[in-house]
Amino acid sequence: MLEMTSRGLSLSVAEDGATVCITDCRRGCSWQVDPSRAGYRLRGDERGLRPLPAGTAQRTEQGIEVRYCVAGGTFVHRYVPADDHVEVSLACDAEEVEAVSLPGPLIPAAGPREVAAPLYQGLLLSEAGEEWELTVGHGGHLNFSMAMGAVLGERGALLVCHESPSNWSATFGRTEDGPFFRFEHRACPVDGWVGGVVRLYPTDPDLTSACKRYRARLKERGEFVTWQEKIARKPVVQDLFGAMTAFVGYNACPDVDYAAGARELRRLGFESVFYYPVRMCHYSLDFQMGGGAPIWLSDGEVGAIKSVAGARVSPWAWVVEGLDDGSEAMRSICRRSADGGLVPNWRIDDQQWYLVCTPYQVQHIKGRLAGDMRAMDWLHFDVNAVWAGRRCFEADHALHDSRPMGALGDMEWTRRLFSPETVGNRIVSSEGFNDYYAGWYDIGSTKMMPPMPWDPACAPVPMTMLVFHDSCIHDWWELHNYNAHDGFGLSGLPHGIGTTGSGRPELKASMDALYGCPPNLFPFGKQYAWADFAARKSYSYTVRLDDPTVQTALQAALPVARLHKTTGVCELASFEFLSDDRAVQATEFSDGTRIVANLAEHEAEVPDMGALPPHSWRRL
Repeated sequence: MLEMTSRGLSLSVAEDGATVCITDCRRGCSWQVDPSRAGYRLRGDERGLRPLPAGTAQRTEQGIEVRYCVAGGTFVHRYVPADDHVEVSLACDAEEVEAVSLPGPLIPAAGPREVAAPLYQGLLLSEAGEEWELTVGHGGHLNFSMAMGAVLGERGALLVCHESPSNWSATFGRTEDGPFFRFEHRACPVDGWVGGVVRLYPTDPDLTSACKRYRARLKERGEFVTWQEKIARKPVVQDLFGAMTAFVGYNACPDVDYAAGARELRRLGFESVFYYPVRMCHYSLDFQMGGGAPIWLSDGEVGAIKSVAGARVSPWAWVVEGLDDGSEAMRSICRRSADGGLVPNWRIDDQQWYLVCTPYQVQHIKGRLAGDMRAMDWLHFDVNAVWAGRRCFEADHALHDSRPMGALGDMEWTRRLFSPETVGNRIVSSEGFNDYYAGWYDIGSTKMMPPMPWDPACAPVPMTMLVFHDSCIHDWWELHNYNAHDGFGLSGLPHGIGTTGSGRPELKASMDALYGCPPNLFPFGKQYAWADFAARKSYSYTVRLDDPTVQTALQAALPVARLHKTTGVCELASFEFLSDDRAVQATEFSDGTRIVANLAEHEAEVPDMGALPPHSWRRL
């Protein structure tokens, strides 16, 4: 064995690389790379990872390298111990290799374990349950919201922090031996093996400690921006705290009086409401959704909504893609694939949209905000934050230096899209929660509810808010509102890990109170949905303020909005389970506010509190 030690850590590597062990000297626990689930993948290979071949380990001045010989070259894992972490980097010169585990699953040398995966807002996997695995990317919906994960053992935890926001995937799940996760780093077709570095940080054996160490790492990298800093550069951000987010549909609906609805929500006690979208900010309005036109409220209608105290309006900033109208103006800003073609993406009925290169989205938004979007108080972007960078191979795009642009370069342009340079004094929201954008936008979306029925083996936990609560809001996806409505009902996620969909207002309110997030409703408006998703056939439906589901949701939402006015600017200081089945959870904010919530369908007895009804919360 080759060995190296630092003040707090010990690293040992077998000469053939088959065993890699990191010992946390402070807590007296060790972590090993699981070689059975580490490996590499060749270009175009449809199978999973190929097993690691026998390696050759050698000591360097900084650490220990393990070199693996594969078809067409080699790749190397470099382990460098520091006082509080081990850094692992990847170098690869094998042209046929497309992805390499970095370094592989880390598991405790002894004892049980749990895995904290930042899927949606966060998921804690126990050892119980069936075997499964899932490979995801970085961004919203069924992806990692943060470039990290943690393994929790009896005496300590190990945070695995990827140092790059792009060019990686994460595989996680449960084997017969227990839960696991790993990062796999991928070669970028433009930039090569850029960004292949992870850091392994031992922490105390609880979720809060692991998330707070990731928060500290973001601060070390200069990527954490507090609410106070955001308010200083954009004063309108102050209006977020205590607000309700009100989605009003993509479709035009002449028989809904939006201003009257805004006045009624104010009368009901909602002091601040963020309405979206009141206009469709797109390259064209020459399309149909569900058989109807996209929403476009007149100047008078927009002014009438804004005249209601606390009302803020946003367009739908749908700039990631556009319809190919055959014009040179449209085609010249489209993203191009490696073969030079347009990149198809969204489709509704017979209408096909094509991706637009991000620098030209920035250019478009700047122009619109100086024109027909000038009155907007905030902007909700479509899926910009869902993706961890999209490449553009167009060599004639002057805005990315007339050469192909890699995923990391695209993410930098997305930051510019969200920044005050582009939007001025406006709040920014986007579909998708992505930690790389948290300092540049104000609201990210996509959360999940627990499995139905409650399953303690897959417990949702507030990982994103333990890191970012005093920097960024984590909202529900725009159609997963408190009120149930047609077309976007409840559905289970793969392997029973959670549930998404509209409705369940009491459960969503309990989770938002626990996490310190504002409520999200669809109080009125018109929306399209899928008659046949596979065929992209759509229809539309209308939601009205007096619908019983809306009224029930408003009752659940108002106390959450009022709570958020108090806790919104605070750090989420801690999280804990209060029941063996993990359904009763508690959080505490930096101002001392403590919230207890029961996320299960059954009543729970809580020490010193008594009975807590299903899907309910209390402020202590």
